[in-house]
Amino acid sequence: MLKKFSKKTLLIAGAIFIMVVSSGFAYYNFAYLPTQTADEPDIQTATVRQGDLVIYASGSGVLIAGDEIELGFGTNGLVAEIHVQPGDQVMAGDVLAVQGEREQLEAAVAADKLTAINALQSLEFIYEKAGITTAQAQTNLANARDALYTAEYTNIVQQEGNRATQATIDAAAAELEKAEDNLARANENLNHDPDNGDLQIKYASAMSKYQTALGNWNWYTGQPTEIQQAMLDAEVAMTKALLGQAELEWSRVKDGPDADEIVKAELQLANAEAKLAISQRDLEQSIITAPMDGTVITVNANVGQNVSGSFITLADLSQPHLEIFLDETDLGKIDLDYEVEVIFDALPDEVFNGSVIQVDPGLYTSQGISTVRGLVKLNDDSAVKLDSLLIGMNAAVDVIGGKAEKVVLVPVEALRELTPGEYAVFVLEDGVPKLRTVEVGLMDFSFAEIKSGLKPGEIVTTGIVETE
Repeated sequence: MLKKFSKKTLLIAGAIFIMVVSSGFAYYNFAYLPTQTADEPDIQTATVRQGDLVIYASGSGVLIAGDEIELGFGTNGLVAEIHVQPGDQVMAGDVLAVQGEREQLEAAVAADKLTAINALQSLEFIYEKAGITTAQAQTNLANARDALYTAEYTNIVQQEGNRATQATIDAAAAELEKAEDNLARANENLNHDPDNGDLQIKYASAMSKYQTALGNWNWYTGQPTEIQQAMLDAEVAMTKALLGQAELEWSRVKDGPDADEIVKAELQLANAEAKLAISQRDLEQSIITAPMDGTVITVNANVGQNVSGSFITLADLSQPHLEIFLDETDLGKIDLDYEVEVIFDALPDEVFNGSVIQVDPGLYTSQGISTVRGLVKLNDDSAVKLDSLLIGMNAAVDVIGGKAEKVVLVPVEALRELTPGEYAVFVLEDGVPKLRTVEVGLMDFSFAEIKSGLKPGEIVTTGIVETE
């Protein structure tokens, strides 16, 4: 942003800067004495003012439809009916064209549907035949494992030393000793008064508790009888045998039906469903309906003509977009939601406003020239309605990269860059230039926004020129 000076002028300016830093008064005496000679350089000045600053990136644009769709039948065929022509306004769901020989398409759908049903039934039968057997075998195996676990667990816990922990045995012994003492006292009391009903009841209760405590202690410290042990061992042996049979049966049926048979049936079903989907799509697309509200742009077919591919173009012209192109050096001046001003070549007196809704991530290259491409959504706030604009209209665009309103402005020639991003200006105070640091905001080729350090009306130097 520095102004280019002659070598002589740069030497003088450098000397001035050094003297100002060391002594403003010495600088004033050196450079600004009223007794300057005619060949000494004059100082140019400018008045700090308040105003607006807008940073623009200029480019070109072309109007395109907000949404455009190519429509055609699902398969090659004759055109039986066409209900629209270019320029027609249509609503979503309106019939645009009908394909001929639809009876053949309907028959194809019916045949393919029957084939798909038969293929599905064949596959289901294979699984159904094997499913019941497999499920029963799995259930039998689970029950056999559970029965063996129960038999083995019962056998183990019935053995001596396994019926209770030592703590439980000790507690049972203490309970038995207590019951014996209570029974002895009840018996002694009853012997003193044999006919006393209350003492008889207490004695019977003490006897019952004693027998219970004795039974518990005997159980905890005992072991199975020979007959009981034989029964326990027999139960384990029988459940093991049943488990072996269940495992053999499960091993035979666990993988279900033959894998090759299943693969073949599944492929037949997939092929039948794919053919059905295609025939249904062809039937559905034999009648072209508008997928959205819009304007018919082109109709490239006539009734009775055999068509292939798309032949109707439908576009939404209610909200056209502007495709814009900027020089790649302006990449930093465009981003989403940036404001844009547009003037169409055909409407030079009308300014349209909009905002950036897309910026391509890569450069757009055409005829060897690389540009930044973006899309702009136009605002419907102009005297000219957007739906009256024609697709393909060319325009000049200005993308507003930054805007500052009612801010303090100085010419860029007044700035002195001390370090990268840090600036100062020379301000005339009582006719003497004094260096003052400032905070700079937006800046273009002519003016800079001063956020702090200056106020409107102050005088700043903008350079020095040689007198003639």
